[in-house]
Amino acid sequence: MEVIGGATKGHQRAIQLIDENKKFHQGALTYFNKCINDRDVGLDYHVISVFGSQSSGKSTLLNHLFNTDFDTMDAQVKRQQTTKGIWLAHTRKVNTAQELDGPVSDLFVLDVEGSDGAERGEDQDFERKAALFAISVSEVLIVNMWEQQIGLYQGNNMALLKTVFEVNLSLFGKNHNGHKVLLLFVIRDHVGITPLTSLRESLVTELEKVWSELNKPVECENSFLYDFFDLEFVGLGHKLLQADQFQEGVKRLGDSFALKNSNPYYFKPQYHHNLPLDGWIMYSENCWEQVENNRDLDLPTQQILVARFKTDEVAKESLDLFYSKYSGSVDQIMDDMEKLGEVLKNLKEECLKYYHERAYRYAEPVYLEKRSELVDRMKTEFEKTLGQSLDQLSGYLMQRLQKEVLDKKNQHLPFQERTKTLEKSIREEYLSAVSYFQQLELLSSMEEILQNFEEQIDTKIKQLKNDEVNSLVARVNKTITLRVKEQTIHYLSNPETDTWDKILDMFRKTVQLSLSKYEISEGHYDFQVGFTEEENVSVYKNICSKAWHVLNVTVHDYLKPDTIVSILRDRFETKFRYDEDDSPRLWRNEDEIDRAFRVAKEHALEVLNVLSFAATSDHVEIIPEFGENDHGEDDYYEDELGIQHSRHFAHILNELQKEKVLQQLRRQINLTVLDSKRSILKTTTAIPIWMYILVVVLGWNEFVMVLRNPLLVTLVLLIGVGLIFINKFGLWGPVLNVAHNTVDEVRVTVKEKLRAIVMDEDEKRQLIGIAGKETYEIRDMADSDNEKIEKAE
Repeated sequence: MEVIGGATKGHQRAIQLIDENKKFHQGALTYFNKCINDRDVGLDYHVISVFGSQSSGKSTLLNHLFNTDFDTMDAQVKRQQTTKGIWLAHTRKVNTAQELDGPVSDLFVLDVEGSDGAERGEDQDFERKAALFAISVSEVLIVNMWEQQIGLYQGNNMALLKTVFEVNLSLFGKNHNGHKVLLLFVIRDHVGITPLTSLRESLVTELEKVWSELNKPVECENSFLYDFFDLEFVGLGHKLLQADQFQEGVKRLGDSFALKNSNPYYFKPQYHHNLPLDGWIMYSENCWEQVENNRDLDLPTQQILVARFKTDEVAKESLDLFYSKYSGSVDQIMDDMEKLGEVLKNLKEECLKYYHERAYRYAEPVYLEKRSELVDRMKTEFEKTLGQSLDQLSGYLMQRLQKEVLDKKNQHLPFQERTKTLEKSIREEYLSAVSYFQQLELLSSMEEILQNFEEQIDTKIKQLKNDEVNSLVARVNKTITLRVKEQTIHYLSNPETDTWDKILDMFRKTVQLSLSKYEISEGHYDFQVGFTEEENVSVYKNICSKAWHVLNVTVHDYLKPDTIVSILRDRFETKFRYDEDDSPRLWRNEDEIDRAFRVAKEHALEVLNVLSFAATSDHVEIIPEFGENDHGEDDYYEDELGIQHSRHFAHILNELQKEKVLQQLRRQINLTVLDSKRSILKTTTAIPIWMYILVVVLGWNEFVMVLRNPLLVTLVLLIGVGLIFINKFGLWGPVLNVAHNTVDEVRVTVKEKLRAIVMDEDEKRQLIGIAGKETYEIRDMADSDNEKIEKAE
């Protein structure tokens, strides 16, 4: 048989399905496809496993029986572990005693790492898991043992089988659905001294005893060994001392695998998993995952138990040391990140050094496991402290971002350009701080921290964008509001038939002019805050909606019924009182007044519909393009008087309001006409002609006297011309004011003169009174003196 590259010609080289590190081979499906050459195998395949003590000849048996190429031990060199992990090979050639008509079904053979090996020592975890995996995925499990091992408990793997049986029941017992596994005990070096039947009885007795002592789950507590397993026993001669008998026994064993009519035939339907080949691969991988994660198989050795106890004790001491120094070390340096990192790193190294010096002598896996737990505990505390420090940093960076974005020095730049540079700067500063802590191995992962910071930045930028947009919208709306209000009221105060065309044109131009700096193409706007196209459209619609709201409020607040009456009255009076040259009319008769009244009334009423309903000159209703006309079913509302009003922009006055406006207008313009007609009556009926004749007759002498005096005639003419001039130019008001002021001045002057005269008289009286008093006193004094003289005489 030709051998190429370690593999038999025509066969795929065996692969390590599960390696010694308990990793499942991810290329198993590719290997299987190469083995079957893309044939549709269906369910016509079988899985066989071999299980037994290390160096018991398992791989040799498989190679002789199935023509596989598993590595075997050279006993002349050294007895050592050959198979590591679980290896898988494919074959269609079985060594048989009878000649075969052709290839047998596809056979997949699992060579399981031997148990009780010196290399693993007391670590029996993998051999338990490997044995359980072999039982779970195989149809036939070959238990390879020596004759002298029968009767032993550890030597013939009964202890291992007990553990495997228990876990197999807990994992797969309740779902076995009649599925069985054939346990084929191949007794090696059977020289024939002890009959095979006796050996069989011994093994069956041991197996039944093991089964009776199992801790079975509730659903399997009444089950029997034969509910899950069938037992077969085969003896093989010594490979070296009885070579011919060994080869003959292997061939007879091969007949039971290859010939369906042989007795016994090992591949019974109840052994098959009834899965297609690719399904079996997935099933086996899932089985290994369950086996690997099952804690019932992790039975620690005494060394492991001691290691766990001591390393746990040392780890606790290290943590106590850590906590005793931790709080006092970091409280005062939270703001100094570089110093904080150094302190935490030194504290971590000190605690790990303490742990290492006292625990490194124990089992390395346990030592490393506890060390990892210790590091995780310290990192948990570090992350709290560093989280506070990084939160302070992020808070500072957010404040700096907001301050610099809103700084007046940067207002000349678009918002997007301002924020882009600042975002990059603060991201780099934060990433630098996090990377520094990561390099010191104080943080478990940067991703979550950076993700949280990115969320903070996104939230802050979104807030600043909204503030910027709100400010922009407020500025634009202020500009629009001032112009729209002013121009709209102007057009409505002087209405024409095309007033709404002018208002609509003015409104659109105002909005377009206010947004012109943000227009990038016709109908497309970019407000330069980093918004998407949809967000820019939303802002544009918001501005337009507010602009329409301003127009709507302005129109409906201004065009109240009383205001419309005033507008129509002013329009009537302008047409009624003034001619085409804007000169005041002088009425000569009532017919002229009536004609002017009809024209002015028609002129006033031709804009009533314009002020009652907003429509273009071609009678198309004005509908707001954004927002103001979307009322749903609630298109009308009722005022405090119970009058129904439309919420539509174009509906200004309803029919009842229009009728009231007409009534008020008629009253006011009728009063104006009546006043005009009264003025004509006053001028035509002021003085009868006979009065002028009577005045002439009675005052003839006076007229003649005036005519005979030239100065008097001239004075009369001047006064007459002055009166005509005053009347012609309508200066009676100023003349009367001057006359009134003159009379007032004369009255004041006369009062002052009279007051002065009265005051002078009072003073004179006071002086005369004082003089009289003094004279009387002098006279009294003289009389007194005379009396004194007379007495003396």
